[in-house]
Amino acid sequence: MTVAAVITAAGSGSRLGAEVPKALVPIQGRALVVWATDTVRQVADAIVVTAPASHLDEFRAALPDVTVVAGGSTRQDSVARGLAALPEGSSIVLIHDAARAFQPASVMQTAIDAVRAGADGAVPVVPVVDTLVEVGADNPATASAPELGATVDREGLRAVQTPQVLTVEAALAAHSSGVTGATDDAQLAKAAGFTVVEVPGDERGFKVTRPLDVALAVHVAGLMEDA
Repeated sequence: MTVAAVITAAGSGSRLGAEVPKALVPIQGRALVVWATDTVRQVADAIVVTAPASHLDEFRAALPDVTVVAGGSTRQDSVARGLAALPEGSSIVLIHDAARAFQPASVMQTAIDAVRAGADGAVPVVPVVDTLVEVGADNPATASAPELGATVDREGLRAVQTPQVLTVEAALAAHSSGVTGATDDAQLAKAAGFTVVEVPGDERGFKVTRPLDVALAVHVAGLMEDA
């Protein structure tokens, strides 16, 4: 089964305070998207990157051996455009966030193996470590701030990472199903009737979103280069 990948990299990076799209932010001298792509190429035969239409030249310069296409206004739209650019004959697709650039290849391979074993899709997940509460309600006795909500049992919850691995058939069908509002590709596939399983994720699969995440990314990248 031929494996391809769509790496979404069309984010603006506004929450990072960056002057370039997030995926082009340098980490130890290499763009975030390059870190992500170098890992994905260990398990995928072809890679498509979705990038901001305003920065296609910069992405193509950073990734000369990768297909780069313009992303859409939403993640769902960007993924659909990436899927449309996959080479013919692809049977499994990894849908990965460039912002999760340090997810180990071993996690990706485990998800691929689960699909090869018969699942329509497989997604890495990790335990939730924070205490979670419901949104607090207004209370006249605490007019200055909402009252603390009830605690949610985190033992029954998992945090979802990427890559989200699907058969190409399931991915294309899910994105053409007309379902809207899904927060990720796994939920889109489930809503379209496909079976998606979970596999163990890794703490290195964190998402670079805010400035403090960049510091962590620099540290993790340094450990990888020293290994």
